[in-house]
Amino acid sequence: MDIEEFRKEVKAQLKDKSTEHQVAFAVRSAMRVLPLLALQKKPSFVFKKKREAFWFWQKENKQVNLASLLKAYASCMCYISVFNTFAAAEIFNIIANVTNAADAANAANAYIAFYASIAAAEAATAIAAADAVYANTYATAATEAAICAIYSYNTILKEVQADLILIDQLTAEAFLHASLWSSPLPKEWQQWLNDFKTDALSLDAGFEVWLDWYEERLQGKPIDVDLLEQWVNIPKEIDSQGVTALNAYLKNLVVKNATQPLNRVRAIFIGYGEAGKTSLIRALHNEPVTEGKEPMTAGIDIRDWPVPDTDIKAHFWDFGGQVMAHATHQFFLRSSCLYVLVLNARSEINGTEQAEYWLQHVKSFGGNAPVMIVGNKTDLASVNLDMAYLQGKYPSIVGFYPLSCTQAQTAYKNKFASFQEDFCEQLRKVGTHQMLFTQEQFAVLQDLRPYQEQSAFLKQDEFTALCQRHGIGEDGVQNRAWLLDILDKLGVVIHFPQLDYLDDYILNPRWLTHGVYTLMYHRQARLTDAEVVKILRDKPIYDEQGNNLDYSGHKCRFIMDAMHEFKLAYPYLLSRDIQIIPELLPSDQPSNIPFTQTGGLAFEFVFRGFLPRHVMPELIVSRHEEIVGENVWQCGVLLANKTYKAQALAKVDYHDRVLSITVQGADAKDYLSLLNAEVVRILARLDLDYQQMIALPLAACRSDRLGLPEEKAPYKQLWASANKGERSYTSPLGLDYDLGQVLGWILPKAQYQAISHHYHNSTVHQAEDIHMSDTRQIQTTTYIEGDIKDQAQVAAGNISNKNQTINNSTIHGHAINADTITNSFNTTTADTQTATLLAQLLKEIEDLNAKIPAEQAQALTRPTEILREASTSLDKDDLSYGLKKIKDTVITLGEIAKPVLNIAVQLLAL
Repeated sequence: MDIEEFRKEVKAQLKDKSTEHQVAFAVRSAMRVLPLLALQKKPSFVFKKKREAFWFWQKENKQVNLASLLKAYASCMCYISVFNTFAAAEIFNIIANVTNAADAANAANAYIAFYASIAAAEAATAIAAADAVYANTYATAATEAAICAIYSYNTILKEVQADLILIDQLTAEAFLHASLWSSPLPKEWQQWLNDFKTDALSLDAGFEVWLDWYEERLQGKPIDVDLLEQWVNIPKEIDSQGVTALNAYLKNLVVKNATQPLNRVRAIFIGYGEAGKTSLIRALHNEPVTEGKEPMTAGIDIRDWPVPDTDIKAHFWDFGGQVMAHATHQFFLRSSCLYVLVLNARSEINGTEQAEYWLQHVKSFGGNAPVMIVGNKTDLASVNLDMAYLQGKYPSIVGFYPLSCTQAQTAYKNKFASFQEDFCEQLRKVGTHQMLFTQEQFAVLQDLRPYQEQSAFLKQDEFTALCQRHGIGEDGVQNRAWLLDILDKLGVVIHFPQLDYLDDYILNPRWLTHGVYTLMYHRQARLTDAEVVKILRDKPIYDEQGNNLDYSGHKCRFIMDAMHEFKLAYPYLLSRDIQIIPELLPSDQPSNIPFTQTGGLAFEFVFRGFLPRHVMPELIVSRHEEIVGENVWQCGVLLANKTYKAQALAKVDYHDRVLSITVQGADAKDYLSLLNAEVVRILARLDLDYQQMIALPLAACRSDRLGLPEEKAPYKQLWASANKGERSYTSPLGLDYDLGQVLGWILPKAQYQAISHHYHNSTVHQAEDIHMSDTRQIQTTTYIEGDIKDQAQVAAGNISNKNQTINNSTIHGHAINADTITNSFNTTTADTQTATLLAQLLKEIEDLNAKIPAEQAQALTRPTEILREASTSLDKDDLSYGLKKIKDTVITLGEIAKPVLNIAVQLLAL
């Protein structure tokens, strides 16, 4: 059968099936070809190359890529067996990880591994499909990718046909549980499976647990649904430890060693000062609340609260709301917690503006953590929020609750009870995603609690003794170091391994947070070591248990070192016993700075929304050894590099939301490149909307610029244009600039030479670009069981071995167009696919805006502008950012936004 005819047959037979059935069909097709990852590339005719496991992936990525495929399978199965909704962010993260694995295989010309990986990506994408119609596209694509993965595809065709019969006879879950093969595994496939197992085990990362799970799927054994749900809901603390730690944790779940939950969750209360955060916490504790009687919270207050009808204990973190403290909040905000944003109904700041400022904090530092918005003091004034706009832009918002804490037990009793019910439900949801401990690990946790009640610190040898008492030593994956790292991530123990002189662990986070905030609120930018001790010991401080927090001299040193680690302070170069806190320096720029900006290289980071207050202080701390004299203030710094002959003036304007860098000197280009990389590093961990801009030099202008102002242009757009061989840039004012001169003005020599080749050797480079794109013939060779076989020549059916065009709705094009777009190895490039889809998306957004209320359309305005800008440059960062914003917004609009959501999904998967 011709592959195109077969694709149509599969698509037609799946058309009327439920989304769950189609996801099951897709994941079964994808899982069936997993052993093909063991196939080796053609050896040299001179000597037989030693077998290399997963040769198509970089060594450092092999564990991660293999785990991403396996986790995608498990997620698809969980979708059917446990629940049929996934958090959008989780699904897109799964798709992105698997696509990375596929792209890496594609880059290595490993087409079999590429298609096997893409099959998993398409199966996962079926979960995100808006309805069964779109799921049909992805299920068909997953099946087609599985077929394309192997030259002798008659065997796979037979199994797919068997599945098309079986799917009509069973429920989605029963169909999913059935054996992957309708007959005994062919001898050839059994050998590949054995090789795959050998390769997976050779990674020495504990993949045995996955291989056992895969074997059960092959045999059709019943799925342990509870266990599957635990596998999918892996705690972030475990996931961040790497694949080996993840697999060890999964193994403990399988053998029922890990059964003890921590039963602790964190609720973080944020908002401006005097909003009523402390009052809300008092009301939850059934304590009286009086208007104007609550003292201002300095730093963080921590209180415990038993979640009703559960074994969970919630830790309430009450953050001080003063603006100066906001830069320090980043070090304590986490994703695995619940946020409660409290707004002041009597504030002069618009309610939506209040909310967005803090929602940006949560999004940047807490990821997709749920947020409950409380409007306090609504007995005195109303809080008017544009919830359609806010929920479109921040889909993690749970809801809005207008309350009055002073009347929580009277006039607002019912509303407060409703809030508390939802609050408890959200805490329970956060708790279900917590990790489980073995009996031994949990015993250590239990033994730590008496120490926490007695002291803020725990000696290292005491922790070692506790672990030894319960059989946790230095060997194995989940050893003593592993447990310490997990406890640090959970906030049970605070540990700074980089401070090797410290032989204590912090058991009480209040000790650290109070110490840091006390120094910040003292409002003294320069502090000697003696002054630090005096400030911290000025008056007795007690924690929530009533324990006196002791700040002895040597412990105070730890506070300052922690502030260095947090990039909040740095040691003064002329006197190491003086510490400087940039956030507390004067806000005005010093007069007579020895630097002239005229004629310098100018580079800007222009933030379209949120510009966090910590960015400039962190840049100052990171480069403090380069500060010129006393030329440093809260919003800027003058730097001179020790290697390059250059000086730089870095400044931030919070009103205009611009961070600018101007560099002068013989090595200005190199120093600018260094500082640009430093800022990008600081911003990398945040989800921020910004654009890098450069000033267009007058010398590069081919037009008459007389009387016109200096112009700026997006740096990435200029770079992308040069990479495509373009020689000129037309500015917003319509002026023509020599692109080579513009980039030559700002780029270091090596980078500029790489760009300039596009002008002088365009023909050669165009040929290279074609070779490196997806415009290849299927003429690869595969080494299987000692024989060299040409994949194209032995392909069964009617697949041609030359100029083969596969009418494919998704393979590597990832659902370019459900039925009509042809992905040809000889004619279609990734850029063309992206541009085509992007044009379709912008048209669909335009149509959608005409159908929805103005306030909902407003939420699409800025991301649409970003996409329009990216449509000319195809800049990946801007494109990805704009697409995520579009996806997050339209996913809340329901049926009417499905065309937009579908194309956004397709583009994100590219």
